[in-house]
Amino acid sequence: MINLAELSTALGTLVTTFTALGGVGIWKYRKMNKRLKESETKLSEIAVQKATLDFEKERVNHLHEIIENYNKTEVEHSQRISELNHALNVKEDELRDKTVQIRNLTEKVYKSEQEVNRVQDLLNDSKDEIIKLTEERDEERQLKEFYKRWRCEKSICKDPDGRIPPNTKLSSETYIHPE
Repeated sequence: MINLAELSTALGTLVTTFTALGGVGIWKYRKMNKRLKESETKLSEIAVQKATLDFEKERVNHLHEIIENYNKTEVEHSQRISELNHALNVKEDELRDKTVQIRNLTEKVYKSEQEVNRVQDLLNDSKDEIIKLTEERDEERQLKEFYKRWRCEKSICKDPDGRIPPNTKLSSETYIHPE
């Protein structure tokens, strides 16, 4: 029959085995639970990192769009500056041409003024000469008139009393030779 000692030994072994297996099972369960929690933590960290990475990618893409807009704006500004520089160069060339033209005209005006001054000096000299000649002419006319009045009409003009004018009005005057 069944031996009670064997049964109790078998049962004790069985209980010990189940206890040991239960302890190992609990230990394995706890270890598995701990690994599961660590995995869940790592998964949530990975999800957070992925969300952060997605956010960073969106931010980088947004920054790239901003940089592209800035580059387009800079290209437009560079073109505008180039156009303005070209227009400024054209205006500077026009100004330089106008300055050269003004200098040439100023030089011509200066030369004309010099010529006008030279001609004015010649005119003044001519006027002075005309005045001098007019004065000489007037003196000569005056002398001519004086001599005309005192000319001798006698056939003999060597009168010791001096010349006798033909005009009777001058008979009371004495002849004085003009200097």
